[in-house]
Amino acid sequence: MRLFKKKGKEVAYTRYSAAAASLSVWKEIVERLMTPEGRPEVLEDVMVLDASYANFSGIIAASFLAEFGAEVIKIEPPEGDPSRKMTPFGKNVKGVGIPFMVEGRNKRYMTLDLKNSEKDRKDFAKLAQKATVVIETFPAGEMDSWGIGYRQIVEKNPGLIYIAITPYGQYTEKAREFVNLPDSDITVQAGSGLAAQIGDPITEPEPYNWPLKAGMWMGWYVTGLSAALGGTMALVYRQSTGEGQMIDVASMDAYSSMTGFPASIGYTWENARPRIGVLDFILYPYGHWKCKDGYVAIAAPRDHDFRALIKILGMWGRTGEFESDWRYTSDRIPDILDQAMILHRAIEEKTMMYTSDELVKKALNYARKAARSKWRGGGVPIIMKVMTPDKTMENKQWEIRKSFKEVEDETVGKYVITSGFVKMSESPPQVKWVSCDIGKDNEYIRTKYLQQQ
Repeated sequence: MRLFKKKGKEVAYTRYSAAAASLSVWKEIVERLMTPEGRPEVLEDVMVLDASYANFSGIIAASFLAEFGAEVIKIEPPEGDPSRKMTPFGKNVKGVGIPFMVEGRNKRYMTLDLKNSEKDRKDFAKLAQKATVVIETFPAGEMDSWGIGYRQIVEKNPGLIYIAITPYGQYTEKAREFVNLPDSDITVQAGSGLAAQIGDPITEPEPYNWPLKAGMWMGWYVTGLSAALGGTMALVYRQSTGEGQMIDVASMDAYSSMTGFPASIGYTWENARPRIGVLDFILYPYGHWKCKDGYVAIAAPRDHDFRALIKILGMWGRTGEFESDWRYTSDRIPDILDQAMILHRAIEEKTMMYTSDELVKKALNYARKAARSKWRGGGVPIIMKVMTPDKTMENKQWEIRKSFKEVEDETVGKYVITSGFVKMSESPPQVKWVSCDIGKDNEYIRTKYLQQQ
């Protein structure tokens, strides 16, 4: 890795692949990656109608498309989308919740009462005829019953990409049974089965043996990302064929996909993976351990990584008894929780003797020596400090990569949002403005899309 410096301050790290490579060339590439302004926008000719209602999945999907240049028009009733009121601790800025503010990137706002106004539904249908993408999160079949669903709109706009997001999709018995269940993040997490795998083991005493939800709106974010990815692939297909398509996103599908191999393991062994807390039954040691000043994450799953770990923790005795007891990965990954915890507690007795920084330094020093020594067997124990959010924000990494950006809405003022979730040298996502006002762009949208209709 190469560090560029400017007036004694860190500017950027970059990788190099050849001794003859020019530093100025690499610096130019890095600066281009970190500066998205003024680059081509891949979706600049794409118009997206976001008709999601009281559901951040659709709002988040639209945000991703907006950052790549799509003209996203957020449709909401005259009183505003209920999502505006969802916010931590009830805190808002001039009536707008913080999550809604964050998702106001590059969006326009139009008020249409789709539930009650026939005239507004007709205006929506006219807009949809010119749209490239429609996103909606109403109960399955409701838009269709209003005459503005995929079946009706596609007759006049065969290239339309229609993204419908519901808990169980559009066409199953489960979808019918839960048709009136609002698609909330907590129900997605619960219904997916993933929450049952998060938390302390069931062998722990109450109340510590409760399943846990993710500490953020993981269900909504994963569903929104899945919808945006599906929509992007549909755009590629449309570019090749001229054809649009229906995209049926079930949030349970999207979030359940995060369970990955545990579901396959359960079907193969006919035995579901239990909630195992700090343990891991595939890689071990692989988890969190207490130390003097907090916690560290440790990954030393291979046999030679494990031997390296117990060496730097001072657990490698002359008799080798400890190493012999846990010599192989198969020894360290039993399916009996109490037995697995024996090793966990033994490691924690040692990590509690050090601060997190001391443990990280020990691991880095050992790895550096191991890279140069054929006698160390390539063992590389990985130790990382478990950071609190406030300490994480002190990391220069965010500044170098421009991961956050201060933006200003003319109504709610200045605030900071995440920026540039992916770095690209030629067609990056970018935040041009933020906006939150209800119906702010009514006149602009009607003039541009509905005049002379």
